[in-house]
Amino acid sequence: MIRSLYRSPILRILAPVLLFTTIFSILILAGWNKTDPDFYSVDSSISQGEDNALFFSESVHEGKISEPFGLAVDSKGRIYTGSTDGNIYRIRTDGKQEVFAKTSGRPLGLIFDGKGNLVVCLSGIGLVFYDSKGDENVLARTDENGNELRNLYGLDISSDGTVYFTELSRKFSYSDSYLEELESKPNGRILSYHPMTQSVKTVLDEVYAPTGIALSAKEDFLVFAEKYRHRISRFWLRGKKTGKEQFFITHLPGSPALIRSDKVGTFWIALSSPRHLLIDKIQHKPEWKKVLAALPKIYRPKEGTLSYALGMNEQGDVTFALTDATSGRVGSTTAIVEFGKGLLLSGNSSDKIWKWKFETLESFF
Repeated sequence: MIRSLYRSPILRILAPVLLFTTIFSILILAGWNKTDPDFYSVDSSISQGEDNALFFSESVHEGKISEPFGLAVDSKGRIYTGSTDGNIYRIRTDGKQEVFAKTSGRPLGLIFDGKGNLVVCLSGIGLVFYDSKGDENVLARTDENGNELRNLYGLDISSDGTVYFTELSRKFSYSDSYLEELESKPNGRILSYHPMTQSVKTVLDEVYAPTGIALSAKEDFLVFAEKYRHRISRFWLRGKKTGKEQFFITHLPGSPALIRSDKVGTFWIALSSPRHLLIDKIQHKPEWKKVLAALPKIYRPKEGTLSYALGMNEQGDVTFALTDATSGRVGSTTAIVEFGKGLLLSGNSSDKIWKWKFETLESFF
C-alpha cells in the first residue's frame, strides 16, 4: 500500500516539501519566544567624503592573532589586544607577540588606568583588570542591584579613576547579540565603577546596543555608540546640561564598535561592519524579524566586513573618514588608537593589528 502510494509522481514531489515544511515549522516554534521585536523605521546612510587611505596600512606584528578586538598601548609603546581564544596578547616594539594574560572570558574593550593596570570588559565575566604580571582581578561581576554583568563591551577611565563602561545587552549574551538588531529594543545601558567605594552605578538606562564609549577632554560629557542604530550620542556629565542626551552623529554607513578619545579633542570611532540590507528592509515588520530570530544560529544573519576609521572633534564635526574599500587587507575595524604619527587599528577579521600614518593622506592631494 505504502509503496504504491509512493509510486505516485505527485506524492514523490509533495513528501519532501511536507517534510521540509514540518521541520521548518518545528524550528520556528522552538525559538519563537527568543525575541519580542519592535517596529523600527531605519534611517539612510550619509556619505562622509571617505578617503580610501587605509589601503596603505601595515601590520605591526608577525603571525596572526585570532580575531583581535580592543587596543591599548602601555608606557613602553607595547600594544595589547584581546583574542577570541581568551588570551590578551602583547606586541613588543620589535613586532614579536606574546601572551600577556590568559583570561576567563572573551576580552573586548581594554584600556590602561593611571596605575598601569589593564582594565578590560571581559565578556561572560564582568569588569576586570590585569596587573603587570598578567594576573586577573575582578572589579565587578554585578551591578548595584545584584544583576550579573555578562555582556560588557567598551570602556573609558576618568582622571579620578572612575570607569565608564557599556553593557551591550541585559537580555542576550555576546554570541547572541545579533538578536538585539532584530528585537530593536533598548536592552543596554551605560554604567560606572567607582574605585573608592568599589560600587557600580547606572549612568544611563534603556540604550540600544551600546558598544564604544569615550570621555571628552574635560570629562564634562561622554560619547557612546549604538551599534544597530548606526549612530553616536553625547551624554552630559557636568555643567548646565548634566543628564541631557543628544545625538552626536547619525546616519552612519556601518555599525560602530569601540571609541577612543585622544584626550585633546578628537574621538576615533571604529566602524566594523556595513549595514545589513536584509534586516534594514524588515525592521518595520516585527513578525518577519521574529521568524528570523526564531531560526537556529546557523541561519543567523552574517555581519559583513568594513574597514572604517571615523575621526570627530568635540563639536561633532567629522575630521577624518578613512576606509579600505578596495583591498580588504585591514578587515573589520573594531578599535582605533592614535599612536605616534598615525593610528593603530584592530583588524578583527584579518587577524592583524595594523598601523596607518597620517602622512599617507598627502598622496590624496
